Amino acid sequence: MTKEKFIENFKLLLVHLRDVTENFCFNEISENYRFILEPSERITSQHLTEDENKYMKTWNKLENKEMTFDQVVELFYKNGKTPKWADCNVYLSTSEKTVVKIFFSRQFKEKSEIYYLERGTAPFKAVVYTSSKNETDLNGKFDVNWKVKLENKKSKGLLSKIKRLF
Repeated sequence: MTKEKFIENFKLLLVHLRDVTENFCFNEISENYRFILEPSERITSQHLTEDENKYMKTWNKLENKEMTFDQVVELFYKNGKTPKWADCNVYLSTSEKTVVKIFFSRQFKEKSEIYYLERGTAPFKAVVYTSSKNETDLNGKFDVNWKVKLENKKSKGLLSKIKRLF
């Protein structure tokens, strides 16, 4: 896959992701995108190449850091190879920005071995995560920020428990 085709696929993925997310969520999705990279695991492995294991150091340094589109392209396009797959979901959306979490394979493959070619967005796929605890509006749509709110609630609960111990 050429770098130009990779960029084209990534841009198309963002269109698909926005459309599918807006079908399920009542939030307006900002087109000012930031990205958080989440490898399928954060440890080295014997089934990975030497280069793929070296990338792990980079992924670990970038844990929970927001990145730009161009930064993702530079990290995900390596000499004609890309992650084997990359599932993308809107993690947070405000009027200022939309944060997309990219959960991806640590294996970098050539075009013939990557997933989602038939979608025209390879190696990317748009995903919307739902929860049975989500409250919906009158149209049956839910808040795309539910996961962030849940994580914040858990963090506050943990902090209050720690404070009570001391």
